[in-house]
Amino acid sequence: MTKRFLMILVMLSWCSVGFAEIKIHHKDENSVSITRSTWNEDIMWALAAEHCAQYEKFAFAFGAFNKKGVPDEKGKPTRLIHCSKTNLIKSPLTGKHNIYWTNYDKIKVKKELEKFEKIEGYKKTCSALGFELGTDRFTDCTLKLFVADNKETTQIVQSSSGVQEMIIYDPDREHRINMKKWNDNLTGKCRFSDPKCW
Repeated sequence: MTKRFLMILVMLSWCSVGFAEIKIHHKDENSVSITRSTWNEDIMWALAAEHCAQYEKFAFAFGAFNKKGVPDEKGKPTRLIHCSKTNLIKSPLTGKHNIYWTNYDKIKVKKELEKFEKIEGYKKTCSALGFELGTDRFTDCTLKLFVADNKETTQIVQSSSGVQEMIIYDPDREHRINMKKWNDNLTGKCRFSDPKCW
């Protein structure tokens, strides 16, 4: 055999291993067992995420060489991926903190926790100033602290009746609204000539 033929043969065998079919061997609402593959991890993770999403859950894989899944038809262990609505910090099977992959939205959770911590901070400040929790004055105090802390996203305007109103700009909400309008236009649910769509 020539060197070139051997090289092509090696490349073809490598490609067939690299693009081997990925199968789901077991699935339920709490987990999914998938053919373990280091070559097609993106496809494997997409399948796991899609499966867990059916139950409105996130996917979590623990350990780089996870062999805890249901055996395949040849008796080889498969990769086990857990489904959970909350963030799994450690493996439900081993109790180890060795998370390898997840589609859990860590950034979103971090932002939500930061918002919550800020609001709790406003409440503590107002309590320290002598305002009683549950009163209108306490609510006004926390609201004023929020406005002072979020000047770039908060605007106070005076309505035609003379009442002051607060407008809070939420970029994430605006993005979701604009995406819905765009999708409604594309799918025909809304017409371009309709002012509500823009």
